[in-house]
Amino acid sequence: MAIKMKLTQKMAQKMALTPQMRQALHILQLPLLELKTHLKQQMEENPLLEDTIDSTSNEEVDRLIELSAKDQQGFEDYFNPGYSQEEIREKQDYRESLITRPPTLQEDLLGQLRLHLLSEMDYKIGESIIGNIDENGYLQASIDEVAATLKATSQDVGKALSLIQTFDPPGVGARNLKECLLIQLRAKGKQGSLAYQIVENYLVDLAKNKAESIARHLKAPLRSVKESLKEISALEPKPGRPFGQIENRHILPDIIIEKIKDRYEVIINEQELPRLRISPQYKSLLNQKDTPKDTKRYLKERLSSALWLIKTVGQRQQTIRRVAECIVQLQREFFEEEKGYLKPLTLKEVADMIGRNESTVSRVVNNKYIRTPHGLFKLKYFFSGSFKTTRGETISAEAIKTRISALIDHEDPRHPLSDTKIAKHLSAHGINVARRTIAKYREKLKILPSHLRKK
Repeated sequence: MAIKMKLTQKMAQKMALTPQMRQALHILQLPLLELKTHLKQQMEENPLLEDTIDSTSNEEVDRLIELSAKDQQGFEDYFNPGYSQEEIREKQDYRESLITRPPTLQEDLLGQLRLHLLSEMDYKIGESIIGNIDENGYLQASIDEVAATLKATSQDVGKALSLIQTFDPPGVGARNLKECLLIQLRAKGKQGSLAYQIVENYLVDLAKNKAESIARHLKAPLRSVKESLKEISALEPKPGRPFGQIENRHILPDIIIEKIKDRYEVIINEQELPRLRISPQYKSLLNQKDTPKDTKRYLKERLSSALWLIKTVGQRQQTIRRVAECIVQLQREFFEEEKGYLKPLTLKEVADMIGRNESTVSRVVNNKYIRTPHGLFKLKYFFSGSFKTTRGETISAEAIKTRISALIDHEDPRHPLSDTKIAKHLSAHGINVARRTIAKYREKLKILPSHLRKK
């Protein structure tokens, strides 16, 4: 059979992320305190941005963007005379002399991610993984959760996670303490070493400092085991900690929920943010005949950047508000009843309600806090899976975590409850949860296993 070769054309839709889109996604994901820092940095870098009581309105921004696209001359004529070229140069020199703040852990990881030649989808996956890494350096979302949010395969997410786990600081991106320590040992070239075997197989004995027991099981000299334990103790259990020490930041809620009579008011916290507007003085140079072309080109670029930033921040606030309003509507019982009375809720449900995709809602929810009449919560707290009770009722995973925490809080410290006993207790109340699920939730609650809680 003869083999024939032929050329064929195939059309496929593919969305390329523009710099403006990347900026919008980045700003949407930033929590309030980091957004405040980001906007201040943008003001230092862009002379056309000002912090003032009278911010430029969204309608005005839209009009200027449309005008710039249709009629550049009209866009320039909109402005009035103002600062001189010498004043612009002085401000540029001042900006260049500023010492920039140290990067956050997420910013540092994103910088390392950009050094790798990745497809748009792989970069998006890496960006999502980094966004779900907490201040201690641990990944707070499962591979399947990230895959479902981005409509990616678990294999692709796993590959991206493996890449990120090679980044500095060593141990970042781990899902638990064991993985964190093993990553650090691999980075030191200690894979297969005695220390590696101890972490991989005898972490409980390690926590109890049972050197003799470990030596006996591994058939290794006690001296070698003790040396390995000393080596392991020198590892960093919280790889993100050095970044947290750079800046002692307090938590600022992006959203505040206040009860006014019989309704709940959603307030987007903007008190900490600069109110941005386009500087009327700097804009004038675009219309001066003696302004050099290079300066004029620079000002046009800076103006376009400033307009998009103001518009993007406004869109961020609107999207966060819509997500918060959905949460208040769907989790009404939580605000009316006792803390922990949550309904099961998924990102897709909220995404469908506000007409956006799940990845957008995921970015809104990630690393942000909400202040409610019951206290301060991560926005993620309101999203969880569900379990069916024997009575046919639906109960959220967060409600089960609350029950686990309450049971352990009231246990006899001399006879702490094992995961199996907790599972039996819940089962007796019509909630069937597997022991391994209890263990997973207990670990997420940062509660030690029963043998380590015994007093």
